Amino acid sequence: MKKIIKPIIVTLIIVLACAFLVKPAIKGIHYGIDLQGGFEILYNIDPLVEGEKLTNDDLDNTYKAIVNRIDTLGVSEPVISFEGENLIRIQLPGVSNEDEARQRISTTAVLSFRDVNDKLLMTSEVLGRNGASLSQNSQTLQYQVKLDIKDTETFYKVTKDLSGRSNENLIVTWLDFDENNDSYSEYKDTCGKEGNMKCISAAYVHEGLSSASVVIEGSFTKEEAENLVDLINSGSLPTKLTEESTPKSVSPSFGSETITKTGIAGIITFVLISLILIVKYRFSGLLGSISLFVYAVLVFLIFNGVDGVLTLTGIAALVLGIGMAVDSIIIANERVKDELSKGNKLISAFNEGNKSSLVAIIDANITTLIAGIVLYLFGESSVKGFATMLIITIFVTAFTTVFLYRMLQSMFVKSKVFNDKEKLFLGKTKEHKIINYINISKYPMYISAIIVILGIVFAIVRGFNFGVDFTGGTNINLSSSENLNFSEIKEIVKEYDIRGYDYYMGTKKEGYIKLNDILDEEEEIKVKKELSNLNIESSSSEISTLVVKSLTKNAIKALIYSLIAIIIYITIRFNFNYAITGILMLCHDVLVILALFAIFNLPVDFIIVASLLTIIGYSINDTIVVFDRVRENKKKLYRNRKKLTLDELNELVNMSSRETVSRNVWTSITTIVAIICLMAVGLNDILTFNIAVLIGLVAGSFSSLLIGPKVWTILEKRSIDHPDEDDDEVEELKIKGIND
Repeated sequence: MKKIIKPIIVTLIIVLACAFLVKPAIKGIHYGIDLQGGFEILYNIDPLVEGEKLTNDDLDNTYKAIVNRIDTLGVSEPVISFEGENLIRIQLPGVSNEDEARQRISTTAVLSFRDVNDKLLMTSEVLGRNGASLSQNSQTLQYQVKLDIKDTETFYKVTKDLSGRSNENLIVTWLDFDENNDSYSEYKDTCGKEGNMKCISAAYVHEGLSSASVVIEGSFTKEEAENLVDLINSGSLPTKLTEESTPKSVSPSFGSETITKTGIAGIITFVLISLILIVKYRFSGLLGSISLFVYAVLVFLIFNGVDGVLTLTGIAALVLGIGMAVDSIIIANERVKDELSKGNKLISAFNEGNKSSLVAIIDANITTLIAGIVLYLFGESSVKGFATMLIITIFVTAFTTVFLYRMLQSMFVKSKVFNDKEKLFLGKTKEHKIINYINISKYPMYISAIIVILGIVFAIVRGFNFGVDFTGGTNINLSSSENLNFSEIKEIVKEYDIRGYDYYMGTKKEGYIKLNDILDEEEEIKVKKELSNLNIESSSSEISTLVVKSLTKNAIKALIYSLIAIIIYITIRFNFNYAITGILMLCHDVLVILALFAIFNLPVDFIIVASLLTIIGYSINDTIVVFDRVRENKKKLYRNRKKLTLDELNELVNMSSRETVSRNVWTSITTIVAIICLMAVGLNDILTFNIAVLIGLVAGSFSSLLIGPKVWTILEKRSIDHPDEDDDEVEELKIKGIND
């Protein structure tokens, strides 16, 4: 009994340590705008001089200038990423004043000093290291911008020359002077007046100035003066930024509700999965739950450590990661149960079961890791975020549910307390039911074929129900002190194509309505006025198809690269027939999802990209586990004979499917629990994701267990029908009169 004290103490220390780390792990999470609120905008980058080409230095200096400007906004976790050759995406969580942010980010802020004839006298190169600072006139208390002068000699020569010009002794300070459109003759009545941030000052010069600082005076408000100081100090943009679409806005209250309900869903999911593991695997299930607890804490600690930003696609990767972590536990336990059913003692069954399961777990995780790395290298924006979380979960899974879980199990097994108590340690051991999986595989194949064909017909005849993410349109955010009446709201926009509307997270005081039409300025003013008459505050934003089409194209490209990498790996580890079958099953699962979305006219939003990536990860993982058992049994039963008869192939597949069916079913169940919890708490913004993953999980279970092995036997059968010339099997010698 004393031997069990040590593993109990070690387990308690691990639990207490993780409990202590829960708060910093959660507190350190950085949320994206879809969870925290804020806004996102995509800019097209062009050179300042038309006809010139963008250089890497231009892009690098643009990035640095934008970072400096965002710092002045006080945004703690901005996300800035280049996409394609000349696009830059900027996400600003928590920002509420969009107009100020947009102006400050995109203003090129090229400061120049000119005469009244618009001739360039000096550029910002004359400024010193201290740049600009805020000051006030001691007499009028008017806010000023004080400039530090580095090249005092040049400044003296220019001002000396100006002082000698009669009636033209003005030095005009410009911000972003446009030679084609700007002129002092047009601005002289408003130059330096309140609200003019182009011609910001026009000052008389009566003598040469050689001081180390000068003051720009204008009718600045404090906010305008501070903004000008920030722009000058952040550096001028070496490029021109043009908005590709109106910023995508997310209500802060929507974000806070999403975070809260996601957390609730996560807690419920953990409790339910833990109960499932404990009921099925008893004490080992309890150890598995502890390992999952460690897994969750470590995932967030590492994610925070690499400054990851959690988004809805990150939640998708988390769901996949939970499934893979539970999968590793189930695979190991089922292998140990198989050894116990052979009559082996607990310690022997534990050692053999863990040894045989390790290969399957490694192969399944490596294929998913390959996909994650390729998606990270070639993906952009949300795809890269998905890949980051996926890679982290894979490595944490390897540590917690392979190393840590086995270590804890091993300590309790070696204590010998559970000798002759196998059911208490691992649950009931059942004989595998004799089912001819090859014979029944034709039914799911027929069903899948019918679904895919119907889906193609519906897609051709009616098309997909694409959301405004793909079609383009207008998103109108709504908020009121009273409950929203969508009947009245729809009446206001009835002349436009309404694509969708809903409440934010169940609260009836905030919501949105999406139109397939893009409102012009006049229409936008009209709609806002009519909504205001209903005491509804509103803000609208154009939903550009460019953003989603660019991201979708990039996601497809990254996915193709990842499939090629997976094919290469599986071919090396198994053979080409296994690789082709795995990819075909992956395509099958994706096609079934898309077909059902077409048949039932379900809305297709951009979040479906994350769901397809999730199912692809599950699909290849499930198929590899089954194939690993096929390969193992082939070696065990037929000594890896190159060619098997059709009966031998069928028996091999039936045996392997029987031995992996429990693992397939329970892994799918635990992941479905996570999806149902997300749906139950009312996360409507990822409803498309939840539906797609549910469909994919069911389709994936059938494809990996039934359809995939059947397809593999068909491919393997070709070698029976078409023998190779270099067959390593010795053909029986034919002797006339004896065996001829």
